[in-house]
Amino acid sequence: MVATWIEAAAKGRHGGPVRAGMWSAVVIGTHPIEANQVVWLEISADDTPLGPLPAYWIENKGVNSLWHVPVPPQAVGVRLHYRSAARQEGSETVYSPPQDTVVRPNMPDRTEAAEIVAMGPEGLVGNRMMTVRVDSRGSTYDVYFPTVGLHSDVRPAEGDMPQSRSHFRAIVGGLAVGRRLDWFTERLSWESFQHYLGATNLLMTELNSRTGPIRVLVTDFVAMAKSLPKTAGGTESPGQYLKRFRIKNDGPESLRALFGVYIQAEVNGGIGEPGLSWHDGDRTLLATNRGHGHANRKFARDATVEFAVALDDRGDVHCEPTGANEAILLRRIDLPAGETVTVDLLVSGAFTGWRGDPGTFEHWLRPALAWFRSADLDQVEQTTCQEWDAFTEVLPSLKYPKPAYAVSLRRSALASALHADAFWGAIASGFDRGLSAYCWPRDAMWAADTMERLGHPSIGRGLFEWLSHVRGQNRPYSYWFQKYTIDGGPEWETPAVDQTAMIPWGLERYYLRTADRDFLASMWPMIEQAATVCSGTSGHPGLSWIDDLSLISSAGLWDHRFGAFLYSNGCVVAGLRAAARLADVLDHPEHATRWRTLAERIWEIGILGQGTSDPDRADAPGLIDTETGRFLEARRLSTLRGLWTNRPEMQIERSKALDVSVLGLVVPFGLFPASDPRVVRTAEAILRLNAVGVDSNTLARWSLDATAPTASVPPSESHSHDLSSLATLWAARYLIQLGRETGQVRHWNRALAMTDGTLSRMLPLGLMLRPVIRANDSPRYIPGVASGVWGLHAMLVETMLEFARLDYNHVERRLDLDPALPSSWPHLGLTQTFPCGEVSFRLERPIGGTVHHLSLTVNLKHPIAFHAALTCPGLTELGPWQSAPESPPPTYDPRISRLSWSVTLPEGQSTWSWRWG
Repeated sequence: MVATWIEAAAKGRHGGPVRAGMWSAVVIGTHPIEANQVVWLEISADDTPLGPLPAYWIENKGVNSLWHVPVPPQAVGVRLHYRSAARQEGSETVYSPPQDTVVRPNMPDRTEAAEIVAMGPEGLVGNRMMTVRVDSRGSTYDVYFPTVGLHSDVRPAEGDMPQSRSHFRAIVGGLAVGRRLDWFTERLSWESFQHYLGATNLLMTELNSRTGPIRVLVTDFVAMAKSLPKTAGGTESPGQYLKRFRIKNDGPESLRALFGVYIQAEVNGGIGEPGLSWHDGDRTLLATNRGHGHANRKFARDATVEFAVALDDRGDVHCEPTGANEAILLRRIDLPAGETVTVDLLVSGAFTGWRGDPGTFEHWLRPALAWFRSADLDQVEQTTCQEWDAFTEVLPSLKYPKPAYAVSLRRSALASALHADAFWGAIASGFDRGLSAYCWPRDAMWAADTMERLGHPSIGRGLFEWLSHVRGQNRPYSYWFQKYTIDGGPEWETPAVDQTAMIPWGLERYYLRTADRDFLASMWPMIEQAATVCSGTSGHPGLSWIDDLSLISSAGLWDHRFGAFLYSNGCVVAGLRAAARLADVLDHPEHATRWRTLAERIWEIGILGQGTSDPDRADAPGLIDTETGRFLEARRLSTLRGLWTNRPEMQIERSKALDVSVLGLVVPFGLFPASDPRVVRTAEAILRLNAVGVDSNTLARWSLDATAPTASVPPSESHSHDLSSLATLWAARYLIQLGRETGQVRHWNRALAMTDGTLSRMLPLGLMLRPVIRANDSPRYIPGVASGVWGLHAMLVETMLEFARLDYNHVERRLDLDPALPSSWPHLGLTQTFPCGEVSFRLERPIGGTVHHLSLTVNLKHPIAFHAALTCPGLTELGPWQSAPESPPPTYDPRISRLSWSVTLPEGQSTWSWRWG
């Protein structure tokens, strides 16, 4: 007589638990080994018979036969009740004792990609003390905390890789309605659309089920100051990241559903003492890392970092562990027909500056959990919106024919703000990978200058305070390092002189906008140190003075090469001149004289090569190529990547490559006029040879002149091949200035085409660019080009503002207007609030016409001088001049169709109008 039993209970893949939506299997045993046996499995799901499932013979083992029974996918939480059955021909059916298995939640799908969340996510939310990256389907990619970027005690395990994470690899929502959990990352289950909530940093992701009448609206944001909870010590607890899931049943019948959140933690890179545990009493999942030490302080994680991940208290929560650092939080919910149910998730961060702190939870996280479960989260969301509304209220309002410009300006300003740490003052360079989430002084100063121009000088002030703070951490060297952690820890020591030289230049611009002499005086030691470095006395052999060339040799703008670069020495000249002017303001005449003398030596001899008897001699000073009439990229360029050298056989005496940074000597440093013939020839070569693909309006950062292929060494392959928003927009800014100086509208039109092309390549949220894929590129997944806070957002804002060019000098109380009106635009205008009051202008000119009308409306706190300078291409004569109130006629240069005039604007409200042409 045959006997049967369950040899192996129902199991999922690789012997794991039975999971929803996935095939599982039962192994049946029978005895004895005989032919003509029929074996099957009787199974029911929640008392619903599934019918007999046939068994398939696997093998004979000893005196027994083993059989395999595939079990079809089932819904989450279903109880499978099953027993084996066997029958020998001519005998009765025998059964095994029954067994039960509960179907566990399925994990997010990994069949399409190695990562659960989308690579290269565009979404970004934060409160300037915590930053969160969110993918296009509303799933969390990573969290930066306790600073906007990387802290000196927080390090990803793979910091230089695009997939590196600081604290989390994934936080993903999902919903099951009578079936498997359909995770929101799964494209076959959900359609998605993503946008920001107006001009804020609250991110909305709309998900529509492909299998039922369900819509989900996911709102991601980090709570802002007024709504933040307090720690047990009464201080502000800034790390409160909220995901709000609003689930609506659009069907005619009520539904019973299971809501789930999958969490994959990698706190502090997952190195040290990481842990993930469920605290039943607090109904929270605790992700921790107790830190670890290292002989090299840079590799240590000398801090305790903890995150509490919790659902609201509107229902029971079950935690399903799925791995060493993975878990799923589950909740049963009812979805009434036509109604919306909200499930809120908190990710609360805690950080202490020492390892193994046992009180982190009590001090930071328990009060945050109490706040989360008692606060009106609708009000918290509204308050956060209001905080961002207040931020955007002071931004310039562009009145251009294309509304996309105003939208992009606000979005880039909001994105830039998320890079600026409100506590430390540092500005992260970018978030596309761990390597970029540091503060590079160069990038930070460009971004801070833009934020000052946008009406947020506090960001610039915070950066200069941070630069002053870190200047003593560079021992024994006096230069500012290549990059730092957000809290000021030195990270990359490469000596690039431009990063130091820009400090006085940027500080002067801050002073002119704010007239804050007291703050300027407090920065004097930093000015003095920066100017000293610009003389070549940094203490580092890679940053030194070349006496016979009258140039500074250091690492260049693109980091990996050493030499006497044109851009770097241009920065030195601009920085020394600015330092001298600031020394005059602060009554340090001896310093001013010394710095001016050095600046002029570098400028006249080192760059222009003046006073040289034989400029064609190979070792003669100067950065001008006498053969082409263009500028050289560098002198004595080291051929050793990442290393400096004084050995002539390892140097390129005159590097003739075309680097877009040369345009910086025109815009914004103003060292050369844009119309200088040498600049024009260099710029024309850049526009021709740096073009990417067939589109002449997209540029790479660097190229090698084919007529001199051995005359330089490339910074990297990407510098000469990949589309760069930095290069493209820098060229556009140069062309706008060139149009002003020459009166040729074609330069403005091309600048406009470059700007429009950049805007057209923006991804949906306006934070990244679509890449340009060339025919010969190797196959790879490139989700987008994240060019960082300087290369994309600051440059885009500056380019858009350059068309209006309205600037206020608070020290001199002078307002300057110098707009550029492309031929395809009939008008442009701008409204902005300055320290002197609100100013609004509009310039009109019919397309194809020459009659111009400028209107100006002001509401001033005190009188100011107003100076207007306008280039009007196609205007052959000034024509009738009309002004109200009456003012003298302007000066007019018919060669470039440029007119200018000045008036004094009185205190209070007034309206002015000028017409000509």
